[in-house]
Amino acid sequence: MAQIHVHPDARTFLARAEPWLERAEIENAVALQTARFASRNDPLFPEPPYWATIEDEGEIVGCAFRTPPYRLGMTSVPLAAIPALVSSVAQTYRTLSGVAGPEPGASAFAAAWTSLRGGRSSVHTRQRLLAHRAIVPLRDPPPGALRAASPAEAVLAQRWGTAFAYESGLTALDGNVAARLISYGWLYFWHDGEPRCMLGVLRETRDAAAIGILYTPPEHRDRGYATAAVAAFSRHLLERGLSQSYFCLEPSNPTADWVCRRLGYGVVQETADIDFGAG
Repeated sequence: MAQIHVHPDARTFLARAEPWLERAEIENAVALQTARFASRNDPLFPEPPYWATIEDEGEIVGCAFRTPPYRLGMTSVPLAAIPALVSSVAQTYRTLSGVAGPEPGASAFAAAWTSLRGGRSSVHTRQRLLAHRAIVPLRDPPPGALRAASPAEAVLAQRWGTAFAYESGLTALDGNVAARLISYGWLYFWHDGEPRCMLGVLRETRDAAAIGILYTPPEHRDRGYATAAVAAFSRHLLERGLSQSYFCLEPSNPTADWVCRRLGYGVVQETADIDFGAG
């Protein structure tokens, strides 16, 4: 039977959970980044933070965390452990703003929490994480090449990023985010005389990188630029010795989904951000 171990702070949590989280760094990136930030900065929260490992016979099988006032975050968690997790979280918080994590665990937690505390839940956003399986050579690649964006292209990145956020509904990935990625070397353009398509990397680890932004302006669409950009970036990672390329996308984005599947990406996990409200 799974047991919930609540840790007093982020440092203690990481001492126990970091090796387990690092086995799937991209899938567990939010948990890792949140805990690492909290462990370094000792931020003040309006309520106590929550750091927990879900364990079965001494082995970690999942993690949960919260830095108020944000949603409870979860990694993949066995469904059988959800009731115990809800009970544990309820001992710390009377109310929650929501829950975020892989499905079906996030929905199971939402159902159990609203059953216990009342109110209702509604899905705010969904995301699909795909992993690279194999690069499929393009038969007729478009002219041009993928290259890193330069600081001089920050205004273009801002404009295209704003358009991407509007069209995709991923408001957190706006123009400011796209422009900021340039300083990390995480923003790219497919260039054919001029930029035609933009690709942005949300996170990178020692073994993998995850794409989160893919945008082609309407006047440049249906020419294969997005497919070519993703294929070139994936090959670039393999040449650097990184073993995995990931893509984070909104499930209703048919263009990005088609591009990824054409290039051999397969679904790793589906995630949901779920809000709680009064009934």
